Amino acid sequence: MSTEPDYNFNQPASSNSDGLSLHLPFALLSAAIAVILVAQTVNIFKARTQLRDGKAQLADAYRNREPLVKSSAEIQQKLQAIVLDLLLLAKTDEDAKKIVGKYNIQQTGNPGAPAPEAAPAPAAEPAK
Repeated sequence: MSTEPDYNFNQPASSNSDGLSLHLPFALLSAAIAVILVAQTVNIFKARTQLRDGKAQLADAYRNREPLVKSSAEIQQKLQAIVLDLLLLAKTDEDAKKIVGKYNIQQTGNPGAPAPEAAPAPAAEPAK
């Protein structure tokens, strides 16, 4: 064995003789990641815009439906009043009693609560 070391600090380190560099693969990988991130960012901005538009449409629809809801509540109260009057009238009038019987109109136990809607009776079998 020789006492000479296998390395020498005065000589430059040996370079890759093939000339291959890792810079190009890393640059391509970085560019691909950047493209993906930009695409995701664009999609997020589009989704945010769609959500804002949807929120505005929902608020408009809600505002447009409020009068309809109020009118339906008024109609429901009027129908309940008619049904209650019909039930009171059925105690003394035969025609009202027939209507109450035909449509099976009933009042729940709590008079302060809204009366149930008139439900049509099951279809009678046709006479043969």
